[in-house]
Amino acid sequence: MMPAGSIRLRLTAWYTATLFAGLAIFGVGAWIAVSISITEAVDHSLRTRVDAVKQYLNYTIESVPAKELREELKEFAMGAPEGNLLQVRDPEGKDLLSMPFSLPQGPAGFTELNWNGKTYRVLSHVQFLVDGGRYEVGAAADLEERAEILSRFRTLLALAIPSVLLIAAFGGYWMSRRALRPVDDLTAAARSIGIDNLSSRLTVPQTGDELQRLAETWNDMLHRLQRSVTRLSQFTADASHELRSPIAFIRTAAEIALRQQRTPEAYRDALRQIHDESERTSRLVEDLLVLARADAAADALQFAPVDLTDVVDQVCHQEQRQARAKDLELEVRMPPETVVIQGNDLAIRRLLRVLLDNAIKYTPAGGRIEVSLDRQQDGVELAVRDTGIGIAETDLPRVFDRFYRADKARSRDEGGCGLGLSIAQWIARCHRAEIRAESDTGHGSVFRVMWRPTSQQSSPACPAPR
Repeated sequence: MMPAGSIRLRLTAWYTATLFAGLAIFGVGAWIAVSISITEAVDHSLRTRVDAVKQYLNYTIESVPAKELREELKEFAMGAPEGNLLQVRDPEGKDLLSMPFSLPQGPAGFTELNWNGKTYRVLSHVQFLVDGGRYEVGAAADLEERAEILSRFRTLLALAIPSVLLIAAFGGYWMSRRALRPVDDLTAAARSIGIDNLSSRLTVPQTGDELQRLAETWNDMLHRLQRSVTRLSQFTADASHELRSPIAFIRTAAEIALRQQRTPEAYRDALRQIHDESERTSRLVEDLLVLARADAAADALQFAPVDLTDVVDQVCHQEQRQARAKDLELEVRMPPETVVIQGNDLAIRRLLRVLLDNAIKYTPAGGRIEVSLDRQQDGVELAVRDTGIGIAETDLPRVFDRFYRADKARSRDEGGCGLGLSIAQWIARCHRAEIRAESDTGHGSVFRVMWRPTSQQSSPACPAPR
């Protein structure tokens, strides 16, 4: 059953209402036009009759004696249409011809009057000179025929307009039903798609109209939804896997330590292992919370002017101790002038720390790390270069994916869980900056963050990392 508020019925109702308004305006306008046209025809007939009387008087006034003029006019009137509705007065005011009713007083012109149940159109008090004398002529016409024509026309409109409306309503409903049938098909197809078959897509009608754009938009939305659900499922599975391992390690270490009496040194070693694994787990949980807030768009960053030179100097100074512990050389190269951008100070520090931690983890002892900040013609570039193990070409496109580790064997030993670069990418996107990785396997990697002029404006919201 068609719901009362369906688009189909509303389109039909609007179409019918619009057509009714148009037909009503047309009917009233046509009736007025016909009425005016008939009245103008009657007025023209009255003028013609008055002119005929004038011409007749001009023709006969000299050849007919005054006492016979009345009879001549009567004969003339008998041969003219509606001759009984003529009135002629001589210069002395005597009626040579008279009507069955009295003409209204007033200036010469047209008027209407009722007499004996009928309506007449009257042209009265028309004066003109004939042979030096001023005659007055009047003429009238019965409007019964006009009333009958208008009545028939009104009846025709009263019958035609509802008939046209009825036909148009059925036609409009049929056309709207035919036009909206693809919408019903799209609706049925959309209803059949659920969380278990998000890979299904709507059939796109190749019509080049709004329906095609609607179907394409739905398919785009389904694609984004499928990608988000897949990412969420993968994120949940990866998070469960990553959390299971440290929890199992902590539990195993504690059970082994409690299984039998041990030396204080053995207890301290067990506690040290539990402590180290707890720290890694805490960092993992913290990273997961950051990504969860990013997915929920609940962690929009507050922007303010940030001195990049100061941020790079402080973060590199803090990471020097860790670099020295691995016998690495950390070099910082910055421009002489201060570099200021719009951003979030803490987020930028975290981004740089992620890049430096990665460089330190994957650079062998005796290696070198270089952090450079350059002001370029098209923006500002922050680069972190290392002489580490590098990243395989096949892994480069995925290094920013969550939980992805190019070197899975070493990452866990180094405390990594594959979330740092994903968070770094999210921070870069929040700043409308571009982050990319370049690498040569066995010779090192370089991570570049590029702020272009347009990216120095504050961002109202941060897109979620992949």
